[in-house]
Amino acid sequence: MQSTNIEPGSAAGTSPSWLIAGHESANPEKVALRFTGTITASILSDSDNDFEAVMRDIDAVALLINAKTGVSKSMIDFWQYLSERQFPRLVIVNGLELSESDFDDMVLIANRVLEQVSTPYLVLHDEVGEPSGLISLSDLTVHDYSHSEMKSYPADDELKSLVADFKVEFDEQFEEFGATGLSEGLFVPALPLGTNRNFGVKEIQGYLNSVTKH
Repeated sequence: MQSTNIEPGSAAGTSPSWLIAGHESANPEKVALRFTGTITASILSDSDNDFEAVMRDIDAVALLINAKTGVSKSMIDFWQYLSERQFPRLVIVNGLELSESDFDDMVLIANRVLEQVSTPYLVLHDEVGEPSGLISLSDLTVHDYSHSEMKSYPADDELKSLVADFKVEFDEQFEEFGATGLSEGLFVPALPLGTNRNFGVKEIQGYLNSVTKH
């Protein structure tokens, strides 16, 4: 298990130390550079399961899943270690471009092999089927990343109808665990991250910043 400190972030004791960990195909080190804060990156290998060592001085974890390669045994074992100790944790899905598996597919896999996750955002696609933006299930705002700068605007009635059931499910989960659920290791969001387009960076950063250090 190879770990790399990416960015010093804020002074010790003022913000949590995050670990972004995943299979090498998901490029944890490259992904970690897209965020600010105290962040370490780690490549999970099936031949190395010294989780205590990699979690030393870490407060919270983002498990990085590449949609093209899925979830490895070491990722499942690592997640079980985190869950049993109720570390604040979330899932990031990348590799969505030109992939046979989309974000919804990976959420279903996470629900089956990790634990029940919540989806604050769903992925929107352009006319050729490539991911181009997100819709927030909390307020039904579209985050449009199809241009050089992100544009946000209210979803139209058709889109609201399409995501209505997903919104009900998300609202129920968020109401159950509350705003502190992530920090307490009870609320586990799954969030998409673009490679060619920047969707997910701002949204994920908001969740990284929301965790309080205990």
